[in-house]
Amino acid sequence: MRLVSLLLLITFSSLGYAAGGAECGDYGDCDEFDARLLDNSSLQRGLNTFINNCYGCHSLQYSRWGRVAKDLDIPESILFEKLVFDPNAKSGDLMKGSLDKKASEEWFGVAPPDLTLVARSRGSNWIYTYLRTYYEDGSKQYGVNNLVYPNTAMPNVLEYYQGKQILGCKQVPSYASNGGVRRDADRNIITEEECGHLLLAEGSGKYTAAEFDTIIFDLTNFLTYVAEPVRADRERIGWFVILFFVVFTALSYLLFREYQKDYH
Repeated sequence: MRLVSLLLLITFSSLGYAAGGAECGDYGDCDEFDARLLDNSSLQRGLNTFINNCYGCHSLQYSRWGRVAKDLDIPESILFEKLVFDPNAKSGDLMKGSLDKKASEEWFGVAPPDLTLVARSRGSNWIYTYLRTYYEDGSKQYGVNNLVYPNTAMPNVLEYYQGKQILGCKQVPSYASNGGVRRDADRNIITEEECGHLLLAEGSGKYTAAEFDTIIFDLTNFLTYVAEPVRADRERIGWFVILFFVVFTALSYLLFREYQKDYH
């Protein structure tokens, strides 16, 4: 019965994946993101990017200013001076934002979602990839589209940092039917033109591609923290629990051997 249950689970999981397609839509598999939840410098930069570029539309309604300040080791006086623009906001207030829901529906066609739990619903890999795969598309309302989330209603608010990105063609290695790279008589790799690749106009943004990736990493890192503020503590405590069970098992085994001597 256990084997049958396992086979059914694998079957339905495979069917679900096939129906939903690739994890990141037309982009394919999402880029790998490895959160650094103990890196307060990264989390602080991510918070700064979020407040200055995202908080105008997106709220974090399940998170509180004081909790964020404490977890990210930011003095509340500095947080409220530099990043909290509501003079009436207090430490215990939720980060609800100020955008009117009805007005936003008229402007964007849909109200911008709250992002407190987006890292848990979509996954950090999805966020990291989504924010880096905008490209110019003149047929869309805001002149941009996204490979991960086609026809997105969200403008590319970080274009100033990244620069102009388009879908274009480039030369890629040509592969034989057996999966190997094709080469000519001189052992040079044979290439072919392939379209649908993201191409960045160098120098069109404020930052280089590597610097922009760091900005997106920090922002995704912060959203990953917000989705589960206790995750770092949970993972840290988990190692102690595992260590306890290892030691307990070793001592239990030694005690078992001592008891066994009484039977022989």
